[in-house]
Amino acid sequence: MIKNLFILLFCGVLSFLALGQENEELLAQKKEDAKLANQMYNQSIELYETNNLIEAVAALNKAIKLRPEFAQAYYNRSRIQLEIGEFDESIKDINKAIELQANAQYYSMRGFIYLKNNELKKAYDDLTLAINSDQNYAEAYYYRACVLAEQTKYPAAIHDLDQAIAIQPDFAIAYNERGCIRYETDALDMAKNDLNKAITFDQTLAEGYNNLGKVNQKMGDLKTAEEYFTAALKIDTEFAEAYLNRGIIKYEKGEFEEAIEDFSQALEIQPNYAEVFNNRGNAKYMTGDLPGAIVDYSDAIALNQNFADAWKNRGIVKEMQRDTKGACADWQKASELGSLEATKYIQKQCQ
Repeated sequence: MIKNLFILLFCGVLSFLALGQENEELLAQKKEDAKLANQMYNQSIELYETNNLIEAVAALNKAIKLRPEFAQAYYNRSRIQLEIGEFDESIKDINKAIELQANAQYYSMRGFIYLKNNELKKAYDDLTLAINSDQNYAEAYYYRACVLAEQTKYPAAIHDLDQAIAIQPDFAIAYNERGCIRYETDALDMAKNDLNKAITFDQTLAEGYNNLGKVNQKMGDLKTAEEYFTAALKIDTEFAEAYLNRGIIKYEKGEFEEAIEDFSQALEIQPNYAEVFNNRGNAKYMTGDLPGAIVDYSDAIALNQNFADAWKNRGIVKEMQRDTKGACADWQKASELGSLEATKYIQKQCQ
């Protein structure tokens, strides 16, 4: 009995030693995997910075496979998935990052994803979680202000932007957003001040120049407005809204052919831009190109059936082409959508 017991104990010691060796090997393998995961993570950053987004995702896939608890890799992959339009995958990744390591940065990111998908209640709740986790996290205040601005809750949005700027005094896009809100509420001098700060802190912020153009246009300074729109386009040649805005300035100056060029450029960049079709239709009308104007108004209507101005404008051109029946039908639709001008045309021309 004693001999057998000794053999059993000895076997037990051997097993213990073998297990210890196995643990050491497993630990060594985990360290090697973690090292490789970090290398793939760093590679993904380099790929992202050179705009190789699909390759960056592939590198992060490898990092996560090697190190499944790599929260920051899930976070980065979430950001890229959002950028390439994979909303569901982006949410899945940020949820995993939060599960592994809940913090203000990750809650803020999920709030931003929901904001981009127009899920404003979820966005607001996550951004509030981020702020509660870290009351000095300026980005979360900024994104929550964007949510509030989308809901036209402007005083609350301004409050959050004030907080963001107090934490980060050179926060260019926060000044830009506050300037936009002040533009919407006709506090134009304050808007101009904020937007000037935005482009001071970030001279490459095309949106800031574009918004300064809009403020100056609203204040009646068309020359300065056009200069700002042009400055925005020098920074970002694919900025469709800036082409639209500069085209409107040219239209107001009576430079109709030049306006058509800007509107056409905007449509090359963003072919589904109903407002641009309507404006280009107006410019073509002013050059005497009535068939071209009809085509543009029709395209605007195809993109937005509730575009009252496009219905009204097409009715005007049809009436000029002696198509009274077609004109009255268009004006009727515009009137139903709230156009008082179209209602007057009906009363005058369609009785």
